[in-house]
Amino acid sequence: MAPAERAVDRYRRRLDPSSPFRSPAHVTVLFPFMAPAQITDAVIEQLRDLFGGYERFDFTLSEVRWFDDRVVYLAPDDAAPFRELTAAVTAAFPEYPPYEGAFDEVIPHVCVGRDTRKVLMQIAGRLVKRHLPIAGTVDEVWLMTIGAPEPYYVLKQAFPLRLVAPQT
Repeated sequence: MAPAERAVDRYRRRLDPSSPFRSPAHVTVLFPFMAPAQITDAVIEQLRDLFGGYERFDFTLSEVRWFDDRVVYLAPDDAAPFRELTAAVTAAFPEYPPYEGAFDEVIPHVCVGRDTRKVLMQIAGRLVKRHLPIAGTVDEVWLMTIGAPEPYYVLKQAFPLRLVAPQT
């Protein structure tokens, strides 16, 4: 999500409580996932095989949206590929439902700000909107874990998605 990182980073640092712990701009596939000590080589291989079955895909973030008054975010035009990844990981690891099953529907998004003063998030949303649309390609899925010192996020493993076969 490097293109989104450039557009939202300065706002996320101030308005997203997870950002100071260096969670980069992203669309979450599954959270929470297993504790770092439980992530074995077999789990890594299972995830590698799972994500290797999906092709890379393009995305466009073109709208600023809200979850109630608590979260301002960027929405992908086509959320289906993100939802497919979430559904696949959830099917493979049913003991880890997205957001611990708190929501009926998982809405793929890039967080700009959350759980802070609404007026600040409104300003950030307007400023980020100037950078839209943001386009890019999802070519890998990252497994992020809590690192040392906690609560900083670290990249545990990157799983490449398949290249799209050229049309002949």
